[in-house]
Amino acid sequence: MNRRTENRLNLVIAWCGPAFVLGYIIFWAIFGHNVPPPNMMGLSGEELVAKYYGPHHQSIAIGMAVSMSVAFLYLPWCCLLSGVINDSERGPNVLSRMELTGGALTAWSLGFCPGLWLLNAILVHDLDPSAIKAFHVFGWFTYDMTYGITTVQCVGVGLWTVLNKKQKIFPAWAGWATIAVGSIFVTLVVLPWIKEGPFTVAGTWNFFVIFGSWLFAFFALYSFFLIREMSRRKSEFEAAAPTGELTPTVDPGIPVRA
Repeated sequence: MNRRTENRLNLVIAWCGPAFVLGYIIFWAIFGHNVPPPNMMGLSGEELVAKYYGPHHQSIAIGMAVSMSVAFLYLPWCCLLSGVINDSERGPNVLSRMELTGGALTAWSLGFCPGLWLLNAILVHDLDPSAIKAFHVFGWFTYDMTYGITTVQCVGVGLWTVLNKKQKIFPAWAGWATIAVGSIFVTLVVLPWIKEGPFTVAGTWNFFVIFGSWLFAFFALYSFFLIREMSRRKSEFEAAAPTGELTPTVDPGIPVRA
């Protein structure tokens, strides 16, 4: 692949970040009636069907079906960010691998769990309410309580941002914010035992603060800086080689490992 094509492709992949944010808000949150989601531990199966799946099953089905595809926009974005980190690492490249594996597993969770809620929406009139609740709760336990995979991603990205003093792509404060985002997920472990208050699945802390922080203080934030960097590389290359190819050079934003 020539350098011009590579730069254009990387910029397109960087835009997968905003596309994911917008798509997931529209389909998972709005169509899926997840602002906030139903308080699953405080509802019986019958109540969950009557208040959530019964009246909204068509909208939920559409939202979850599309979310299963939108979720995987997260993956190429993570591959791009991992590549940026990898370019400056030496040795075993631990931080770039933390970003890549954590991001890949997060993408899987974001795509897999809506499939369980899609199943409930499609079969709401065929399944017993207790089965509806079982699938629903299992989806949320998998979605939230495997938070460690995203914590690994956030900590890897944050540490690289903070410790790599030579990189100019992401500010240090964004790295600290990302480490904080990854750390606050720990309160999700109480979901099975909490029926009321800020630590329920729909609670102020465990839903709005944690999901909002992950989406905007990490993902949207890093998407902005990643798009800016890929745009800079593309513009500088095309300005230097408007009609032809140049020999690849070391990018000034990242020191290449020896």
